[in-house]
Amino acid sequence: MHKYLHIVCLDAPSPPTYGGAIDIFFKIKAFAALGIKINLHYFSYNPERGIAELESYCHVIYAYKRKSFWQSLLTPLPYTVASRINTELINKLNEDDHPVLLEGFHCSGLLPRLTSHSRQIVIRAHNDESGYYESLALVEKRLWRKLYYRRESRLLASYQLLLDKNARVAVLSKPDADTLSEHYGFRNVHPIPLFVPWDRVEALEGYGTYCLYHGNMAVAENEAATAWLIKNVFSVITVPLVIAGRGVSTRLLNLVSAYPHISVVHDPSQKDLSALITHAHVHVLPSFNKTGVKLKLLNALFNGRFCITNNAGAAGIGDNAGILVLEEGAAIQKSIKELMEQPFTQEDKRKRDPLLSSYNNRANAIGLSALLWKHCL
Repeated sequence: MHKYLHIVCLDAPSPPTYGGAIDIFFKIKAFAALGIKINLHYFSYNPERGIAELESYCHVIYAYKRKSFWQSLLTPLPYTVASRINTELINKLNEDDHPVLLEGFHCSGLLPRLTSHSRQIVIRAHNDESGYYESLALVEKRLWRKLYYRRESRLLASYQLLLDKNARVAVLSKPDADTLSEHYGFRNVHPIPLFVPWDRVEALEGYGTYCLYHGNMAVAENEAATAWLIKNVFSVITVPLVIAGRGVSTRLLNLVSAYPHISVVHDPSQKDLSALITHAHVHVLPSFNKTGVKLKLLNALFNGRFCITNNAGAAGIGDNAGILVLEEGAAIQKSIKELMEQPFTQEDKRKRDPLLSSYNNRANAIGLSALLWKHCL
């Protein structure tokens, strides 16, 4: 007998180019490999995103419009939640009693509107959303965006406190589990690691010739982390630094222009970014956000050589094997200079095995299935 599952996505899950989409995209593939029939529901509001490559993994696919910001102002709910409460979607879900996976607190506004009390429902929390928006507000330069992030953070904090505390929540990391349990009072929280596109450590042994920071520079936190690196590390040492990503601002380019050993790769293709990650010698990836899991750090751990981050960057990963965790600019300078003189070895690669063994898509799909059905597959 087939198992059917509704997955409600906050966004179109393809292409898998950011953390939430990657988790959803490879989770769908993992569920399909277990023989689960997926009814995929997603909010279509970005013309650059869709469902390419996922049709063959899903039983049926439905797209819905997301409400505008102004349409959502009439409720006390955060915009990220209110804009995804869709009557057509609610009616579709209420046609049967199949389990429902709500991707992100973004989609959890549907929870009290699902009429069956016997069906299993799980919220996939990608992070503590209130904390995430607060971290965005702290580094945002534009006043209107800063005000929006602060408003959303405040509303999300109130909203997360009011959600059903018996709701099943699958989180990405232990720190997020602790926050949701201790601060927000959720009693049914389960760590299920991020679903990823990699299944083995592919890091090359030997030497690279540069350091690398990569990320979407249109995200204020990533630009702030890059600017911090330049000012506190690479303004002092002359080891080559490559900054790769889309959305590089004029402000960041002006900062880079003062240092001939720092270069920018604008909007690299996936192939070019993979090559940059593979051939770098040191990945320097500090973060100003403690929530969730840093996908760019995981990418570097699977595919790159030495990795340096700070406590915020390492928080969601778990065991720090194979990662140098440093806070001060001077300590990072010293470590980079030392690492550039060392080859990346088989032993360095081996240190990552215990850390990365938890990112097993099949095992994690089975673990999540145990929350969605009364019995594990």
